[in-house]
Amino acid sequence: MKKMIIISLLLTAMISCAAGASNTSNNYNIPQSFDLGKNYYTVYGSPDLNANIIGSNEFDRDQTATLNINVMNKGKLLGFKNDKTPYDSDEIYAAQTEMKLESGIVDATNVVVSLSTDPDSPIEVKSVSQEIGSIKSGENSLAPAKFDIKIDKKARAGEYNLYLNLSYDYQKNVQIMNPDVTAQTYDANRWYGIMDQNLTLKIKVNDQADFEIVNTTGSLSPGGENMIDITIKNTGEEEAKNVKAIINPADPLSTTDSAAFLSTIAPGSTAVAKIKIKADSEAVPKEYGIDTVLKYETPEGDIKYTDILQAPVEVKEAGFFEKLFGWI
Repeated sequence: MKKMIIISLLLTAMISCAAGASNTSNNYNIPQSFDLGKNYYTVYGSPDLNANIIGSNEFDRDQTATLNINVMNKGKLLGFKNDKTPYDSDEIYAAQTEMKLESGIVDATNVVVSLSTDPDSPIEVKSVSQEIGSIKSGENSLAPAKFDIKIDKKARAGEYNLYLNLSYDYQKNVQIMNPDVTAQTYDANRWYGIMDQNLTLKIKVNDQADFEIVNTTGSLSPGGENMIDITIKNTGEEEAKNVKAIINPADPLSTTDSAAFLSTIAPGSTAVAKIKIKADSEAVPKEYGIDTVLKYETPEGDIKYTDILQAPVEVKEAGFFEKLFGWI
């Protein structure tokens, strides 16, 4: 009995009385070789997985990125119950061995992780679920889980939720069979359970300027030249300084003006780029697109370029006098 008291005191020193994580737990079927009548202890506790994004969690709209997610196990032993008292040296050896192996209840094995978002989220997860191995209590995953994400080009600035699902096995109970204290041998039966945890991670889409061509005025005739006004709106959340519109019309349109300076465009405000465009005399009357790229400076002083924006301009069929005299 003195040995049992010592054993109980040792186990008590190992455990923590902290509250456990809220997990969903299911049991596998108890193995046929598992005899609850020969179980010396019932130990309470479980793995408790946590996760964090390694590095920055801030991104720009229309960006593709790889998230590196570290998973750590903070599982703790919460308590134990004495189910059976050992009476001879073999049973005491079995009880001591069981106590040692029961601490594995807080280890997560065969951890599988998956990542998802809200149905209406502008964040797309492009990676499938993956296995990251086993994680002992107090340790991190050997390597981070990697998930590729794509942020929609129309995503609004702000925080968005990512949902990390973790599914894993854990040891629920251990039973020692055929103990031989003299030979220091035994057989161990293990009873496993499966657990799911759902964690919420957050990423931030940064404030930034964004642009849209909202109107184009002015038209052309074949062989004619005219001033075209391109109205540009900042649809983003951040002002753009020293904005420059770079114009690159394609045949049958051309220009001697390759750029227009627009100064600063505040969020929600517009500016007009005035560009002189010429249509070739063989131009077919229809609507053409003028490639427009904006170069601008962020409030932090960084220089950025937009993707190509299309400014529509119409080439109309020449009128009577234009055909007769070549007037524009």
